[in-house]
Amino acid sequence: MTEEQKIKVREVNNQILESKNYRFNSWLPILEDPNMRNLDEIKGRMSVMNAMINISFEAPVSYIRKWIEKYNLTSHLSNWENEILIKDNDELTDYELNSLRWYLEGLWALMWAVKMIPDLDETQWCGENMAMMLPNLEQEESNEKIEKISELKTDDEIYNMLDLYYRFHWYCVDERIKGVKAKINEGLIYERRKALEWLMNKDSDWDNIEMGT
Repeated sequence: MTEEQKIKVREVNNQILESKNYRFNSWLPILEDPNMRNLDEIKGRMSVMNAMINISFEAPVSYIRKWIEKYNLTSHLSNWENEILIKDNDELTDYELNSLRWYLEGLWALMWAVKMIPDLDETQWCGENMAMMLPNLEQEESNEKIEKISELKTDDEIYNMLDLYYRFHWYCVDERIKGVKAKINEGLIYERRKALEWLMNKDSDWDNIEMGT
């Protein structure tokens, strides 16, 4: 994508924010060129996130760990996730459980990227149909629903969405700094942007994604 194309993306996305009556920053930088992860990496991250979310709903950590091992997903775990999986449920902190629950929104963004859902509406939480579309570990389902994913949106489509969420994030942070309530949820925006940032930079570390605005 050329510099001119990236500037055009910024202009179009700023117009979207303006149309929604969200404040925007016209000089917020354009994003760097995408360095996309491959589909196998994305499916691995989705699989791990889907499994780990269950811990926030009181699934036994030992069961989740064994499920991840059974489907050869351990290489997709982050360091923080590995630390979670060596604990017992009663050792988990509220912060850890809350962080895992927020995985729902990051996973929803990745589901958009692999064409499982049609859009990524910033005003709506992840859909009620989400659980049906993913492996149900409580029912001892295999990882087939994710393994069979075969499509990924184009680099340009994902770049455009990440740029849009980057600008949504600036709006949320700036409103918070000003002591004003944003019209969209900052946590939702943050988690979706984080997932897209990870997807677009194959050298990034899931536990340390650059999320500056």
